[in-house]
Amino acid sequence: MSSNQQHCRVWSRFERRKKDGSDLKFRIQNPPSSVQDSVNEFIVKYFLTEETFQKAAGISSNPEAVEEYRSILKEVIKSWTVVICCYDNDSEEVGDILGVSIVELAEGESFDSQLQLQMDENRKLFQIATECEKLVKPLMKDLKGYHSGRGIIVHPDCRCLGIATEFVKIRRQMINEQNVPMSCAWMTSYGSQKAAEKDNWETLFEITSEELGQKCGVVFKDPPDSFKFMFPRLLDDSSMSLSYGLKLSQAKSSWP
Repeated sequence: MSSNQQHCRVWSRFERRKKDGSDLKFRIQNPPSSVQDSVNEFIVKYFLTEETFQKAAGISSNPEAVEEYRSILKEVIKSWTVVICCYDNDSEEVGDILGVSIVELAEGESFDSQLQLQMDENRKLFQIATECEKLVKPLMKDLKGYHSGRGIIVHPDCRCLGIATEFVKIRRQMINEQNVPMSCAWMTSYGSQKAAEKDNWETLFEITSEELGQKCGVVFKDPPDSFKFMFPRLLDDSSMSLSYGLKLSQAKSSWP
């Protein structure tokens, strides 16, 4: 078995019909080690150039900033949980990468504060991330070991096929299986917000793009009206869910 065919956990298989009537089969799985470089380049090619915060930071306009970003990504992604979407071609081989979803297990100090950044554009990106973290810190202070979203990226040719919605469903599945108390993420586009809403995610905190831009000294390009910090609504009555819901309700009531 080639390294590109190593057995990896498959989280979901699904079919979608394109506008031309053709049917496509997809699967979402853990990535084999052989495609890690391809995953990194997929993130650099699409997430770095198209995600709202990354665009505002201007990283893609500076080749040196892109290289610094790439080198940082190569290291930090080792500790993140990554799943990929590819065509389900009736074999275990991964062909083209069509989407990536990333979460980090947040257990303490954010990795952002530990980075030694040289390029102004990357510093600006992490300033935005730090500002967002500060906004929700009062709501998260009692939660330990939760999943923090680090990005959902879908290939331009495969957008509007529900892949992002499948990714957020799997984030819910992960916390249920792994006994993680929460999954949350800043949804920074209309697409990611709609995908989360389809899976019954709720908005815990919201800020207009204009206000966040003023706080960070940037102008966001084609942003949604607001950026939403979202989490999956809990659908069972387990003790963990009840405890989690109580903590969130207490946090909301204490927010100024």
